[in-house]
Amino acid sequence: MSNRDFGALGEIVGDTNLITDRDLIGRRLQDNSWLSPILNRYIHDMADDSDQSLNVSAIASPGGIDELSQCAAAMYQSSTPLTILGAGTTNFGQTIPLEGGVVIDMKRLNSIDEPGSGRITCQAGAFSGAVDKIARESAQEIPVMTTTYANATSGGWVAGGHIGLGSPTWGSIWDGNILGATVMTVEAQPRLLSLDENSIEPILHSYGTTGIIVDVTYRLVEAHEWCELVITFDDFSSAARFTKAVSEKSDLLVRACAAQEPSVTPCFSGLRSHVDPKAAIVLSIVAESQYDEYVGLAIDFGGDVVPWRGRGADCRPTLAYMVYGHRMLWVKKIAPGGAFLHCYLDPDSPLEQLDKLKNQFGDEILVELKFLRSRWLRERFGHQGDGVLPAPLVCVVEGERRLGEVMGFCDQIGIRYQNPHIFFLDQKGLLRDPAVLLDFKAKTDPKGLLNPGKLSKVEART
Repeated sequence: MSNRDFGALGEIVGDTNLITDRDLIGRRLQDNSWLSPILNRYIHDMADDSDQSLNVSAIASPGGIDELSQCAAAMYQSSTPLTILGAGTTNFGQTIPLEGGVVIDMKRLNSIDEPGSGRITCQAGAFSGAVDKIARESAQEIPVMTTTYANATSGGWVAGGHIGLGSPTWGSIWDGNILGATVMTVEAQPRLLSLDENSIEPILHSYGTTGIIVDVTYRLVEAHEWCELVITFDDFSSAARFTKAVSEKSDLLVRACAAQEPSVTPCFSGLRSHVDPKAAIVLSIVAESQYDEYVGLAIDFGGDVVPWRGRGADCRPTLAYMVYGHRMLWVKKIAPGGAFLHCYLDPDSPLEQLDKLKNQFGDEILVELKFLRSRWLRERFGHQGDGVLPAPLVCVVEGERRLGEVMGFCDQIGIRYQNPHIFFLDQKGLLRDPAVLLDFKAKTDPKGLLNPGKLSKVEART
């Protein structure tokens, strides 16, 4: 961009909402991509080559839809690559600009509407946790949220996440949990498109490549009081069998049920004075009304119960910050070179497949086992109808050296997976039909300016 273009952006958003200093740009663009040793090395080299700015010329923070529209039109006019940024909590390079250009920071667009019956709409920059707090004032709550809900923006969650707290009961973002959104096109005169739950798929987990998400409408369900507890077991096999038994009780309301191997237990520093460091553990968040039933099932499988949060222990840190995506931060303490792989097992023989994986690699992989009640993900990986999908999060301890070997073995024994160590969305193995995104992008982003480099087949379409 030219200095003249910078001036135009400054006139749109105000000079105090425009960053052009390269050091400040570099700091604002930092996310959790360091969790992938492969992406981290690539981004580190790219940052070194660009004085840490990743060749981004400016970060603009519009204060409303009109300013956002003017920014989009200016980028279209100058054919400047454009990346949309929320809070930057993403783990695997969602908002890392691969072709420089300008970044639009959405955090000033953060208004939240009053909740309706079964739904609530907020602007893209509103934190998910803040939206849930307002929803709870009407005795409702968001059924599925990212573990980084306290500081993850709603637009970033919809564009980059897919499962989270509540997925053992309510599934993924594709399972009717996002009821709608408003999307802005990048054209000479940007348009606003209203999407409902039947037309929203092209922006879900799209990394902001298919349009600028302006607002999001969450589905709401009846609010519940949640309690947290740690179940300890003598071995991981017992923890895994208990977790599977929980998944088979469709009437249990579960926000998290995540079995951890004994080798991982010492990572969780907040648990150290309460839990045997040699125990396998199941980190649990369950409805208060079903506490006794959940505890009874745990005892049946030989578990010991450590009440954690709720029932008089609210001062303790939430277990939500120790499971699923958040768990990666803890495991990196003992596996700094670890590379994570999101695996999906056969629902008919999950523990047998997991045993094969562990027998092959032993302590070279560190497993968290969870089950997702997602019809969409089941169908994506070849299983029809309702039910659960076993979805372990596997850390390959020597990530760069052994990741390919682990993926090859998964291919050999029929374990499906998504690879979070590449930038290309359509090659990660999660999307059902990447053509849905590509076709939509052709209509909303005719110059291919939005987050370029994240869809491998765009050049063939444009």
